[in-house]
Amino acid sequence: MILKFLLLGVWMVLVPLGMGYFALGAAKTKEIKSGSGGRKKLEIGYVFCLGYIVMWAVFQLVAVPFVIQKGKYHKVELIFEILSLTFAIAGGLLFLLHLKYKLWKNPMLCLREFWKRIKDREELAVVLLWLLFLAGLLFQLMQTYRLAYADGDDAFYIPVSVAAGNSNTMYLKDSYTGSPININPRYGLAPFPIWVAFIASKCGVNAAVAAQSLIPLVLIPVTYILYLELGKLLCRNVISGEEPKEQMRQKRLLPLFMIFVVLLQIFGNYSIYPASTFLLTRTRQGKAALGNVILPFFILLLYKMAEEVKKQGKAGMQNAFWLMAAMTAGCLCSTMAGFLCSMLVMLTAGLIFVLYKKPYILLQGFLGCVPGIIYALLYLKY
Repeated sequence: MILKFLLLGVWMVLVPLGMGYFALGAAKTKEIKSGSGGRKKLEIGYVFCLGYIVMWAVFQLVAVPFVIQKGKYHKVELIFEILSLTFAIAGGLLFLLHLKYKLWKNPMLCLREFWKRIKDREELAVVLLWLLFLAGLLFQLMQTYRLAYADGDDAFYIPVSVAAGNSNTMYLKDSYTGSPININPRYGLAPFPIWVAFIASKCGVNAAVAAQSLIPLVLIPVTYILYLELGKLLCRNVISGEEPKEQMRQKRLLPLFMIFVVLLQIFGNYSIYPASTFLLTRTRQGKAALGNVILPFFILLLYKMAEEVKKQGKAGMQNAFWLMAAMTAGCLCSTMAGFLCSMLVMLTAGLIFVLYKKPYILLQGFLGCVPGIIYALLYLKY
């Protein structure tokens, strides 16, 4: 079992980290060549979340053509494994290169600064708040692993994952009877269960075990990392002033925000519809990944784009690529993502345009919606 958890860590932690850093690596490499880079603190949470977006986008691009052409699952598995490992290794090498050129702060120095702050009583209070948040998160993970929650949709999604690994086919068998069927584009164009089958095969477990017990142990923290990144933006400069007491209040805001989020999730399962229910009891389903990972990432990215427009007059062109990747990843989770995410992107881009009068943001927003438009046309065709 320890080996299975290690493999889970490789494919759901290390690989997304490497892919996320590779996605950001090109811009940082330019900073090295131009000499404009400075030593900064690595936003590891944003890199990790971006890695999941890139990983799911790559899987969508690999899997959908094979699903449409009634191809074999093992070909999808092989191609995606090669691509993901290549990107992850490239990201790891880029990180080592950037450390060599001192683009990022040394992680060991950051740890030393952390231990120095703990000696201060007021700083210790902040640490205790973070420990309280971590206790709530660990409680959720423990309960998710211990209590295998049964959901009616599992009767469809999990058999699709199991059939992919056992019969080497995708969406060609009825989940309820096992009889041959034609591909239903409503499900085949959003092959999130095939990704679940991939994780199960890499960990060496049955797809039902991976979906019910293993995958939530990582996707739940991914969701909280996204909330943490959003909280950093929302809690900045809420309290003005340079006095020590006001600075300490500022530091306490973020852990308090995260504790509040934990409590909302723990006590949010009052029906089958809230986001809390999808996060804690239906994590293995694509629509749960859409609501708890993809949409918060869109909000985080659009917030960052708005700040860039405010400060620099325009958002970096790489943001359009991240929007396209997130749109593609959303289509992996649900065929409705193309419509929902496109509406979110264009409404927000329109609002940014109204606020700052920068038409370039509308072009970036439209480019981000292109994958959603393409998958909508595929849905109508098939």
